[in-house]
Amino acid sequence: MIKSLSEKQNNTNKVNVYHVLKNAIKFLELKPGERINEAELSTKIGVSRTPIREALIRLSDELLVEIYPQRGTYVSKIDLSLAKEMAYMRHVLESEILLNMCKEKAKIRDLVDEKLYKMNLALKRNHPIEYITSDDDFHRALFSYGNHEMIWNIISNTRAHYIRVLVLDMMLPNNLEKSYEDHLKIVECIESGDEESLIQIMNVHHDHNETEVERQIKEMYPEYFV
Repeated sequence: MIKSLSEKQNNTNKVNVYHVLKNAIKFLELKPGERINEAELSTKIGVSRTPIREALIRLSDELLVEIYPQRGTYVSKIDLSLAKEMAYMRHVLESEILLNMCKEKAKIRDLVDEKLYKMNLALKRNHPIEYITSDDDFHRALFSYGNHEMIWNIISNTRAHYIRVLVLDMMLPNNLEKSYEDHLKIVECIESGDEESLIQIMNVHHDHNETEVERQIKEMYPEYFV
């Protein structure tokens, strides 16, 4: 479960501060373009300002925050081209891994049933962030099945920019339902060995070209984007 900034952390070393702040940015608790108040974060998380500053420097290296001497620190706005690069990298890697599983007609139902159940619960509760975290668990399980968990970890660590777009996407009507249906079809295709249908689903599921949905999101939240 993702901890929010308002929840006190059990272990307040700098690594945890980094993850708490990264999640807050990734899941839009800290909004794109928002000014970051170190003193306020220090109070909310329950740490001194030193680990806050260290975490912000690390996040700056990942282009998630922008630090301006004498002017302040801000959450980076969403760079859609960067988000698409991350989506494309994942698409290439995951499509290849799942196609190999599809050729083997891998029996993965037991592996992902619990993840699908949690995704369905989040869908019914209309909770995009819970859905996305369960979605991540689903895909991690598939990568683990193919002994590619390290690749998934690399993808996960670099896709924060895309996650921000995904959160906005999943907030739109019916998009949680569409995503959930895609996941059910992915399982069916892999277990039945239907490579052609799997490719079609993955091309839609990982669409890294500008879509009508993304244009709609930019119109709804113009202040969030570069």
